[in-house]
Amino acid sequence: MLFLSIARYLKSGNIITGNPGRKTADKVSINALPVCLIILHLLSASCNQTSGNNTGEAGLDSILMTTSPTGENIRYMVLQETKFSKELLANGKLSSTRKADLKFKTSGIIKEVLVHEGEHVQTGQLIARLDEETAMASFNAARLSYEQAVLDYEDQLLRSGFKINDTARLPADIKAVARLRSGLGRAVLSLRQMENELKETRLLAPFPGIIANLKAMPFNNSNSYEYICSLIDDSHMEVSFKVLEQELSFIRRSGLVTIRPFSQRGESGVMARVQSINPLVDGAGMIEVKALLSDGGHRELLDGMNVRVHVQQQLVGQLVVPKEAVLDRQNRKVVFTLVDTLAQWNYVEISGENSSQYAISKGLKSGDKVIYEGNFNLAHEKIIHGAKEQ
Repeated sequence: MLFLSIARYLKSGNIITGNPGRKTADKVSINALPVCLIILHLLSASCNQTSGNNTGEAGLDSILMTTSPTGENIRYMVLQETKFSKELLANGKLSSTRKADLKFKTSGIIKEVLVHEGEHVQTGQLIARLDEETAMASFNAARLSYEQAVLDYEDQLLRSGFKINDTARLPADIKAVARLRSGLGRAVLSLRQMENELKETRLLAPFPGIIANLKAMPFNNSNSYEYICSLIDDSHMEVSFKVLEQELSFIRRSGLVTIRPFSQRGESGVMARVQSINPLVDGAGMIEVKALLSDGGHRELLDGMNVRVHVQQQLVGQLVVPKEAVLDRQNRKVVFTLVDTLAQWNYVEISGENSSQYAISKGLKSGDKVIYEGNFNLAHEKIIHGAKEQ
C-alpha cells in the first residue's frame, strides 16, 4: 500500500522526472521533501507496531507460565495421631540462691587483696586482710593479762587451803570468789575479744562461689568501701519468670521447665523444677514463678542473665502439623490438603502450639494429606501434579 500511494503521487505530476534542467531540478528538490518525510514516518510507525506486538506476546506467555498448575515444589505429609509437646514460652532472669557482699567487721588499713573478679574460691579461702599490727599488740597484751590473772587465781586458792588441781573437791563458792578477786573472768573475756579482733583482720569466704564487684584496693581504709567484694554461689541458681494467670494450671501440672540463655542457640537447655509460685496477680495479670536449677556448676550461666524459659507438657493422640502448613486466610486458620490431584481448602482450629508445630483440634482427620510446602499461593480446587510425599 505504501509503494502504491507513492506511485500514484508521482504519476499525478507533482514530481517531474524528465528533461533535467536547472528550473526543473529546483522543482524536484522542493516537491520531493514532503514525500520523503511521509515515507520515513510510515516506516517508523510500521517498526514500532511490530515491536509492540512481540512484547505483548512475550508478556502473555510469561503470565500463562506462572499460572499453569505444577507440583514440583509442593510437598505433603499423611496426617497421623501422635505425641505433641505443648509448650509455653516465657522470658526469665537468673539469680543465685546464695550471694553476699563481704566486708571487714573491724576498721583498719587494707594490707592485701588476694582475689580478682571472676575467680572461684572455696569455703574459708582468704579474700583480703588488714594490717594486723595493732590487733596483734592488743592480743598480746590481753594474753599477758590472762596469764597474770591465772597466777592470782592460784594464789587465792592457796590462801583458802586449796590447789588448782583440787577441782574435784573445790567448793563452787570458793572458786567463784577466787575468780573475782584474781580478775580471771575479766581476763578470759578480754583475751577472747582480742583474739576475735585479730581474726577479723582476715576476710574469709563463707561459702564456695565466684568473686564479683571487687571494690577494695590495698593501702586504703576498709571504712572507705561499702563492701570489699561480692561472692556468688553459681552452683545454686534459680530462674524467675512470669506467666499469665490462665497459664498457671499448666505450670503446676508440669513442674519442670527448661532454660536456655539468649546468647546460646541450638544447645541443650538446663532443667529446673518449679520451687515457688507467688500467690499474687500484678496489674498486668501476671504471676511470678521461681524454679530451682538442677544441682551442679553451670559456669555458662551467670547471676542476672536473661534466659528463655520453655515449659513442656506431653499430650498423646494429637493431630500434629508443621507451622508452615497453617495459613491465615480471611482472619481464620487454613490448611490445604491434597485430594486426588486437587488442593482442598480446610478451616482448622488449634488446640496447642510449640516452637515448630500446631496441634489441630478441628478441621482435619487422620489420613489426610496435608500440604506443608509450596502452599502459600494455592487456591481451592487447584489442580496439582507431581506433589511429593514427606
